Amino acid sequence: MRAFHDLTMNVDAKPFMVGAELVTTRGSLNQPAGAKLVQLADALAASGKVDWVSVTDNAGGNPMESPTVLAKRLMERGLDTIVHLTCKDRNRNALEATAWQLHSEGLTNVLCLTGDYPASGQGYFGTAAPVFDLDSPTLCRMLHDMNGGLRIAGRKPGTWVDLEKTSFFIGCAVSPFKANEAELMCQYLKLALKVANGAQFIIPQLGYDMRKSAELVGYLRAHQMAVPVFGNIYLLSKVVARLFNQQQIPGCQVSDALYAKIEAAAGGPDKGKAFFKELAAKQYACFKGLGYRGAYFGGFSKLESVLEVIELAESFGADDWKGFAADVVWPMGRDFYLYARDEATGLANPAVMSPELAAAQSEGTLDEDEVGLFYKLNAFMHHTIFDPKGVLYRPMKRAYKFLGSGHPALFAVAERTEKTVKKALFDCQDCGDCSLADCYFMCLGAACRKNQRNGPCGGSRGPLCESADVPCIWYRSYQRAKADGQLESFLKRPLILRDQELRGTSGWANYFLEKDHVAKLAAAATAAEEAAKAPVPAVEGAKPAEGAKPEAGGGKG
Repeated sequence: MRAFHDLTMNVDAKPFMVGAELVTTRGSLNQPAGAKLVQLADALAASGKVDWVSVTDNAGGNPMESPTVLAKRLMERGLDTIVHLTCKDRNRNALEATAWQLHSEGLTNVLCLTGDYPASGQGYFGTAAPVFDLDSPTLCRMLHDMNGGLRIAGRKPGTWVDLEKTSFFIGCAVSPFKANEAELMCQYLKLALKVANGAQFIIPQLGYDMRKSAELVGYLRAHQMAVPVFGNIYLLSKVVARLFNQQQIPGCQVSDALYAKIEAAAGGPDKGKAFFKELAAKQYACFKGLGYRGAYFGGFSKLESVLEVIELAESFGADDWKGFAADVVWPMGRDFYLYARDEATGLANPAVMSPELAAAQSEGTLDEDEVGLFYKLNAFMHHTIFDPKGVLYRPMKRAYKFLGSGHPALFAVAERTEKTVKKALFDCQDCGDCSLADCYFMCLGAACRKNQRNGPCGGSRGPLCESADVPCIWYRSYQRAKADGQLESFLKRPLILRDQELRGTSGWANYFLEKDHVAKLAAAATAAEEAAKAPVPAVEGAKPAEGAKPEAGGGKG
């Protein structure tokens, strides 16, 4: 089914689209909660007021019914569906297998998400083991490559098999609502990676700062990323707002000031229902006025709730949103903004840099502690030994070639020495495919619970990890890159995929013997250069942003 794709890419056919999110239940759709969900899904399909529905994948890190079951039912009822696909519970083989299943069943609209960390104690007899073999950018890349036709090794050595092309319409998420510089800039840089690697539409995470929502479309236009965006509208209640305010749901934010307003409204006779409906309607109107492709509703249990919001929003005049947009600006605190405040609307003026960004760009350093002696020594050693231009690079490469060509005892000594040093200095987790330099000399395996090699997830809480009270490694990496004057290249690179086969082996040997991700990226870059010399056929269903070309890194086979 291509209705969602076709409508999204054809503004004239549907100027402003309406989507809705359904969260699956634990247990089958035959149980009471599941039957209630089916009833709501059927009502959405029969209403004619909703253009598409998305179905979540183990939302909140909880075990739930597969989204494909409900998505197939909706498709049979004639309503196009987006299936969420997350990386938390499946390795790359399982993700590809799921993608082939979706392709076979005609469920081609996929929202690629890293996923929430497994919820504590909610799995069968305890907490599930997280996977995070891929992340959202690499999942986008895999689906993009499947659209182009994967080439895999044949049964006979030296032969290849070209698999059929898929037609996935690939979506991604971003959180423009982060309050500090490091978090916000990392979100935008990671978004650029997703778009460059196949993402074709965007559904942002949840926040209530319309100035930041305006910044998102301004950023996309400024960077020539012509990717449609759907504004996220959650029909709040006091209970849910408290959870968002306490940041207990990753990626969902309600400020202290907004929560105080909600508490006051909830104390009224209608328990705040009128306030919540008006807030959602104002979001809808602002998204429409800002040029969003549509609105995306969540947090409702009755179709009537969505219809009432739409009816109220459509009762506003075409330009009324400019007068009340400031009513939907609820920053988390002293937020970092990209663009100056537009005095007319209270939103963003993409033509003028914000004072926060101007001040950040003029700073010589951000955090001297992050680039202290330990960092500087590691940077020096990396440049000397591991940089191809370093004075010890060629001698080390020759040494490892020698050790790896029939000298197992000496090789074992070198490997033990490496592991002892890296464990002591970085708490190395022995992945064998090292990204220390990619993360400014911090071990991702030790410091990131999701092992995110291509930027942070969307669940960070200020400088802290989503699932533990420890610093987010990408927050610190940004600080180090800025303090060391390396922001121009920060996260502006091809994707990194680690090779699990290398786990437990020598990372140094794998680097110098060209077995790790560095060698794979170099090979992919060479292949891309050769391919660029010849005409390349367009990939069916893939429409990357103007000026954005997929980076090497996903590979084929």
